[in-house]
Amino acid sequence: MRVGPNFVLQAFIVLWGFATIGEGLFVKFTNLECESFNKSVVKFEKCRLKAVARHNVSLNIHIKFFVNPIHDIKLHAQLLHKGNGFRPLLYNDTLDFCQFMKNPKRWMFWKLIFDAFSPYTNMNHTCPVNHDVIVKDLSLTTDMMQLLPFPPNTYLLRFRFFNAIYRGFQTSVQLTVYN
Repeated sequence: MRVGPNFVLQAFIVLWGFATIGEGLFVKFTNLECESFNKSVVKFEKCRLKAVARHNVSLNIHIKFFVNPIHDIKLHAQLLHKGNGFRPLLYNDTLDFCQFMKNPKRWMFWKLIFDAFSPYTNMNHTCPVNHDVIVKDLSLTTDMMQLLPFPPNTYLLRFRFFNAIYRGFQTSVQLTVYN
C-alpha cells in the first residue's frame, strides 16, 4: 500500500497535536455562520457567539423548523484547518444523521464532537425531528481538547444538514487553539 504525501502531513499534524497539548493552551470559538437553503422549511432564530470572558466564548443557535416531522436527514460534516485559506484536514464525511443518532460509535470522531455539544442541546434523540433544535451557552474548555488534541491553529467545523425533499441548512463554526 502506497501512502501519499497528504496522509503523511495529516498524520504529522495530529501527532504534533498530541505532543503540544498542555497547560498553557486555550480554545475558543472565533466565528459562527448559519445559512438556511430554504427559508420556508428552516430558519435560524438565533445564531451568535457571546463573549463571556477573555478566553471563553459561548455559542448559541436556535433552529426553527416549519415542516414537522423531518425524517431521513443526511449530514455532510467537515473538519478544516487554516493554512492559506481553509483546507481539509482529516475528516470529510457524509453520513445518515438518523443512523448516527442510533449508533454514534460507528463514527467515533464525530461522536466525540457530538458528546461535547450534547449537554448544551435538546437534540438528544433519534429521528424524526419534530421540534426546534437549540444549542445554548456551549463553551469550549481545554478539557475537551484532551480527547481531540490539535496543535495551535484555527479550525473550521462545517455541518450541512439536508434530505431528499428539503435543501436543508449549514452551520460553520471556527475555533482557535492558541497558547
